[in-house]
Amino acid sequence: MMSLACIWANVCRLATAARAAAIALIAASLIGGCGVVVRGVQDSYNGLANSDWFWHGRHGDLTEEQRQWLATAWRYVANNTHPTTGLVGAIDGYPVFTMANVAEYLAALHTAKQFELVGAKEFDERLSLLLDFLNTMALVDGVLPNRSYHTESGQMVDAAAQPGIVGWSAIDLGRLLIWLNLYRRHYPSFAEYIDKVVLRWDFCRLLDGRGQLTRGEFRDGGWLPVQEGRLGYEEYAAYGYYLWGQMPTLADRFEPYERRQFYQVPLLVDGRDPRVDRVIDPLLPTPYWYAGMEFNWDRWDQLDDDDDTDYGRLDLARQAHSLYLVQERRWRRDALYTARAEHILSEAPHFVYDAVFGLGSPFPTLDAQGQFHNEAALVSTKAAFMMWVLWDTEYTDALMGVMRHLYDPERGWYEGRKERTAGYDQSLTLATNAAVLQSMLYKQQGKLFRAPPPMSRLQRVLGDEFIHPGRCQPVLEFSSR
Repeated sequence: MMSLACIWANVCRLATAARAAAIALIAASLIGGCGVVVRGVQDSYNGLANSDWFWHGRHGDLTEEQRQWLATAWRYVANNTHPTTGLVGAIDGYPVFTMANVAEYLAALHTAKQFELVGAKEFDERLSLLLDFLNTMALVDGVLPNRSYHTESGQMVDAAAQPGIVGWSAIDLGRLLIWLNLYRRHYPSFAEYIDKVVLRWDFCRLLDGRGQLTRGEFRDGGWLPVQEGRLGYEEYAAYGYYLWGQMPTLADRFEPYERRQFYQVPLLVDGRDPRVDRVIDPLLPTPYWYAGMEFNWDRWDQLDDDDDTDYGRLDLARQAHSLYLVQERRWRRDALYTARAEHILSEAPHFVYDAVFGLGSPFPTLDAQGQFHNEAALVSTKAAFMMWVLWDTEYTDALMGVMRHLYDPERGWYEGRKERTAGYDQSLTLATNAAVLQSMLYKQQGKLFRAPPPMSRLQRVLGDEFIHPGRCQPVLEFSSR
């Protein structure tokens, strides 16, 4: 795999705008007391504020303004779709995408179909082009998708858009597996072609024998599996593997963790030491909130449960709520609008993790190498929309009041508002615009995973001992129906 130094050398040869995008993609693979009575009241308040009673999302038809928000977000997708290949770039005007970006495109396209932003013919054309690519694209060692591809050629590239094989990401593929599975349920006529996509992959390289997610890293002349992910994205990506019959048990254990408390809100943070395994540990809210919008924090095998007040994964739901609440408390006590997420920037360092916790500090802004850039923190558009639909509160109303105009009507939604200065960061990404679309669909429909799985070619292949592809492939999909 290319070293960061080699990638940097390639990036430096790019034009300024493209250079910023490339660097972003490199990274893209957190009352005082006056006696017993007052303390008792405060303890009761803290208990109620953290209870299920206050977990009220927004549901109902969209207003005219909210439909305009949808159309603006879809504009990004329309502008960045390559006319021949149908592939969508991760960053406005830059021709590179990852497998996580494919999942974001699927989320955006599904939302556009549900709200009739695209007609049946355009939907068919777009999905068919994408599935054709996924069924024919070059794979690392012929068995797994590369981390990034070029929208025009469809070939494997590095982050600087240069031809290159840079390994695979089990986290990115986990998110793609989620959305491929959702499409099987909502669009069963395409299930055969979706199954063929997944049957190309070698799952033994994505999960080790203990159920741990592994990325591909080139060492000593070959691709070696290396543990991938941190608290939050591991548990979220695990949904994708479960939905395709795999057992990511170690990734899904919500450990190792340590307990922290900020603004009297308890949080679980990653217990692995960055000094030992040389991987930074930002605590990011987004994977927990995706799990809320897509699954309502249900177990993977209980997705036909329509009770939106019951959470099969209460550990994920509580962490998601705490990550919301600690940001609301920061606003109330420090007068700081806060909506944290990973995002790109229009200037150096070009990509950061705006975390709730990381490297021993609350609310840090970290680059991919673990350097602090707190001056670059944003109030993230993506995070603001997700918070707004998942929690119907005074804070999310106030937050949307300062975020509702951060867009170019002809290009899409900006990455966010600068936390320190109120200025816009006018970068445009698929991740942010897909999150706006997905958030509006959640408001209209609630939990996105509702439809039961269809019968499929996958079941035919895996039921025939003469053509069964072996243990490193997906197995029969589970359903509680």
